[in-house]
Amino acid sequence: MEINSAFSSGVNGLNNASQQMTESSQRIANPTSQNTAQNVMPEAPTANSYVSGPITAEVINMKLAEVQAQASVKVIMTADEMVGSLIDVSV
Repeated sequence: MEINSAFSSGVNGLNNASQQMTESSQRIANPTSQNTAQNVMPEAPTANSYVSGPITAEVINMKLAEVQAQASVKVIMTADEMVGSLIDVSV
C-alpha cells in the first residue's frame, strides 16, 4: 500500500463525512424535503430503516458521519506517522 493512497483514502473519507453532515443538517433544517432516504451514506447502514422520525434518522446519520470523519482522521494521522518513520530511517 502506498502512503499517498492512504492519505487520499483518509481525505476522501473526510470529504464524504463532511458532505453527509451538510446534507443531513440541511434536511433537518428543511423537513419538507421528500428525499431523506435517497441521500444517505451508501457504505454505511442508514438510520431510516430503524426509526420512523425523519429528524431522528438524520441525527443518527450525522452521528455516522462523525464516526466516519474520526476514522478518516486516524487514517491520515497513521499515514503521517509512516512518513515520519520513513524519513527517520533514511536520515
